[in-house]
This record gives sequence, structure tokens and C-alpha cells, in this order.
Amino acid sequence: MAFTVSRTVEFAASMEAVRPLLRDLSTYPKWVPIVSSVRQDGEQHWIVELRVSIGPFARSKQLRMERSVDNDEHIMFTRNESDGRKHAHWELRFDMSDVGSQTSVTAVLEYQGTMWTPGPVEEALHNGLDAAVEQLRELLQQTH
Repeated sequence: MAFTVSRTVEFAASMEAVRPLLRDLSTYPKWVPIVSSVRQDGEQHWIVELRVSIGPFARSKQLRMERSVDNDEHIMFTRNESDGRKHAHWELRFDMSDVGSQTSVTAVLEYQGTMWTPGPVEEALHNGLDAAVEQLRELLQQTH
């Protein structure tokens, strides 16, 4: 089952302020509620644990993510496990542009697999993304 979660948001900060937070997955536990932990695994890879709660239940998933695109306007992380087995596709990408003194960011999370089905998990990811936008906004205000 595949699903996509996306948002386009404008931040009252320059791309120079926004971009470093988006390109470094180790910052995500500070501002993305569904990311419970991240640890570096080489220069371009991170082990990311996602955790969503649905009522009294919680679901978690560990992914090895690679920064597969990194240029001025685009950042993308793609699942790239090192165990040689086939895994479900996960992709997180950001498209950024200057809008006056603000930065417009479109974030897209895509999943293609069978473990995480749409419905409650997809709703939890949508809610997590909404919360992440607000927490990133607060973090940018604190740092600039």
C-alpha cells in the first residue's frame, strides 16, 4: 500500500537559515514529533526511528536514510538499507524557494510498502507533519 503526505509552508526565515535544519536528519528529533531518534551512520546516512501513537498503541519503524539529493533548492532522503535485502520504499524530499524575505518549503513523504497501511497511521503522519511545521517555525524564531 502506498501513500504520500505533503505540505507547502512559508517560513519567516531565509533559505540559509532553513536549509541546514532540513538537510541534517540529526536535528529532526528536536522538531519532528514522529522522529523518536536519529543516529549518524556515515557522512550521508542516518538511522532514523519513526514512532506514531494511535490511541493506546504505538508503532515504530527504523529506517536507514541516505541524503540522495542536496542542492540549493532540493534536498531528498531515500531509504537505503545496508543489509542487502529488499525493503519498502521511503522518500522524504524538500523543495525550497525564496519568497521575498521568506522561504517556501514543500515537504513530501512517500511510502510504498505493506507494513504501514493508510488510515490511522497515515493520519498520525499527517498530524506529525503539521506539528513538525509548527515546531520548526518555533525553532527558526529561537535561532534567528
